Parts: sequence; C-alpha cells; structure tokens
Amino acid sequence: MKTIVFNGAGAGLQPTNLVALLDNGVLVAETVLTGRGASEHFAPTLRSLLREVEETTGQAFVPDKVVAVVGPGSFTGLRASLALAAGIAAGHNCPAVGVTLGAALRSTIGRSDVVCVSVARRGRFFIDPPNGPVFASQEDALDASSWGAVMGDAVDGGRTWPCPSFPVLAPSALGIVRASECDATHALSPLYVDPPEAKPPAAGLRPAPV
Repeated sequence: MKTIVFNGAGAGLQPTNLVALLDNGVLVAETVLTGRGASEHFAPTLRSLLREVEETTGQAFVPDKVVAVVGPGSFTGLRASLALAAGIAAGHNCPAVGVTLGAALRSTIGRSDVVCVSVARRGRFFIDPPNGPVFASQEDALDASSWGAVMGDAVDGGRTWPCPSFPVLAPSALGIVRASECDATHALSPLYVDPPEAKPPAAGLRPAPV
C-alpha cells in the first residue's frame, strides 16, 4: 500500500507541516516544512520526493491512497494541501482520506485520551477532543482540569496545564496514516471551526449573465 501524506494544518509561531511517502507503513521519503509560507511548497516538494524515490528505486511511486490532515489549522495551508491531495487522488483514481489534527496527534503518540489544542486567531485555541466535535475557546476561558493529557502547538507557549502535557506540536506521517485506518475519518475538505466571515451582499447576489 503506497500512500502520499500531507499535513498543511500547522499554525502558530512555528508552524510545522509535511509531505511524505509511505510504502506498507514504512516511511520512504519525507520533507518537513517549517515556518510560514508552506502552502507555496507542497506541490514542488511532492514532485521532488517522487523524483527522489524513482531515482533511488528505479520505479515510479504510484499511490494507492492519499491521506491528509483536514484541520483545524492554517486556512491557507489546509486549502492548498487538501486541493493538491484531492487532485493527486483524482489523477491516480485512488481513495483520499482526511483525518483531524487531534486524531493524527493521538495516533502519533499512541494515546487515545489526549486533547489536541492548537493556536487560533484573536487569542483563542481550537480544541480537538478524543470524543465530540472540534470547538474554539478563548484562552482565559479554557478549563483543562478534567482532561487526561494535552498536546498540540498551543502547548509550546509557556502555559501551565493542570494535566500532563506532551511536547508534540505536529503529527508524524505514520501517525497520520494510522489515524486514517480507524473509523473516525473525514471527507477531504477543510475542517473550519469558525463560521465564514464573508457574507453575501445585503442586496443579494448579482443576476446571472445573459
């Protein structure tokens, strides 16, 4: 089972994303993209990895599946990585599966009780619990006293947590694939926690051209 993996959800001060190739659960090529502007590099990075594997093995890497993190996370990074993932899957006529950032992180460390907390805008966090929908919370209103543990890019901010915390800011490629093998998978479209800020004009949409 050859799999192409994308994570474009990285946000915060030091966002971490990745593009990777796995063959039967074994990592054969990977590039970790750190810092802002990763959305510009997903396509050329994938092209470089595919070329690298073909030159090394003498065979083209033809995916049987594409797996990508759907969010929550960077608006631009998610749209860019998921659009590329969908295009690759359509071009190779193979399945495309989405997983949440929390599910991928929990699979990365092998603990099902961990809550993923990621940085959002306007002093808020996105919360991806083991059970239940993803939601947003103001940092000062967040109550983590009943959580089993916490991880995510919001943990790397000097905040003191009332539960065990893991310094795992981003999932591994294998963690993302493992999450895709469980039942909690998603369609390959961005997971938006906030409602859209753009609104239709008060006078209504323009009539269709004639």
